[in-house]
Amino acid sequence: MEPRFTLRQIRYFLAAARAGSVTQAAYDVHISAPSVSAAISQLENQFKIQLFVRHHSEGLLLTEQGKAFFAATKMFYEHAEQLENVAQGLGKTISGIIYASCFITLAPLIIPRVSKAFSLTFPDARISFTEGHQASLFTALHDGLVQVAFGYDMGIGGDLVFEPFGKVAPYCILPVDHPLAESDELSLKALENEPMIMLDLPKSREYYLSLYERANVAPKIVHRTTSLEVVRVMVAHGLGYSVLSLPLMHPVCMDGTEFAMIPLAGDLPRLCIGLLASVDTAATHLFDAVRSVSREALRDLL
Repeated sequence: MEPRFTLRQIRYFLAAARAGSVTQAAYDVHISAPSVSAAISQLENQFKIQLFVRHHSEGLLLTEQGKAFFAATKMFYEHAEQLENVAQGLGKTISGIIYASCFITLAPLIIPRVSKAFSLTFPDARISFTEGHQASLFTALHDGLVQVAFGYDMGIGGDLVFEPFGKVAPYCILPVDHPLAESDELSLKALENEPMIMLDLPKSREYYLSLYERANVAPKIVHRTTSLEVVRVMVAHGLGYSVLSLPLMHPVCMDGTEFAMIPLAGDLPRLCIGLLASVDTAATHLFDAVRSVSREALRDLL
């Protein structure tokens, strides 16, 4: 059965019973006197009892029914306060498994740093990571499969909160023996006739192609792949160039070959890396904890 009263009504009644005055009770609970009177009247009407005898000279006096009601509601309200304290304590205690997802190309940079820092800060907790492209992060958050996600500020809807950590500028990678490999910076126009290896991930491809649109250049795409390492190795082996937007890493592929990294010229939009969560999750202590630890752990990266 649904309760026929509110905690606010009980709180105002208890304040009036203790103070013996509507005016003093209103002062004690920081509310108007008519609100206190209305709460008492609502309780009396709801349960068809008289809680107080009202005397202008003596204020409020509890009736016998009022005294019994006071004893019961006092215990009830104290239990409610205990529940509130327990709930707040649970919210501030970070333990167990936190489920997170990370943009796949950022995973080698973010997951080890954040996992280690979080375990050191909260020994009773750990973050369980999955990896995916930007669109899959959104799906995992919407479906409740993960609580937080690390990704870019690309295509984020209003139902998600994005906490920025830092921005990264787009750059190109070239074979080390390419004639342009010693350039201080390069324009996309200078690369127009060069074969391009594209990192072809949802949301990412749209961002990279938007850079070419801004420069009024059509890329000469010769290979598409969803693997960052395939992009890097193909470029290092002289099969083309690529454009990336990642925190700068050492220019050595997993097979030991090297490539050159050159900043792109022009006022090109940067991508911001940060933490994603639903609006509800973003209001929790868990989100605050992940955000705080991650910001410090990634400080040297972004």
